[in-house]
Amino acid sequence: MNKCIILYYSQHHQNIKKILLQIAESYPDISLVSLTPETFPNFSEYDLIGFASGIYMGKPHSSILNFVDTQQKLLQGKKVFTILTSGSNQKNYGKFFHTFLLNHGCQVLGGYQCKGFDTYGIFKFIGGTAKGHPNNGDISKAVSFIKQII
Repeated sequence: MNKCIILYYSQHHQNIKKILLQIAESYPDISLVSLTPETFPNFSEYDLIGFASGIYMGKPHSSILNFVDTQQKLLQGKKVFTILTSGSNQKNYGKFFHTFLLNHGCQVLGGYQCKGFDTYGIFKFIGGTAKGHPNNGDISKAVSFIKQII
């Protein structure tokens, strides 16, 4: 198995964290690191790097994007993948993110995206969208995705 780290940002309803906790249970050798301004993992120790985030205004959280920008030299040539959640899940948000990662010199192996409970903006007035997501099926598909990647 390739040595893998997943850097994530999970806010609001912890949609990403729900998925990653199940991945960690299935694959305990995968390192999960919540992204903070102090996060600075030694990428040379890892064969694979995952980036996981909810979608905020059509993009992964700005802390993930800023991290990739500031760590571009260390990410050059690294094999990466993405895990994303969004309230609508109607758009392939991974396409933007994959292009962003490719433009920063990463080798993108693929991505997983599913619905995530969302109460941002107007959604809060209607009680949210994608209630109950990520559900067991979404999480199971994410675990299967990881199995294919590693």
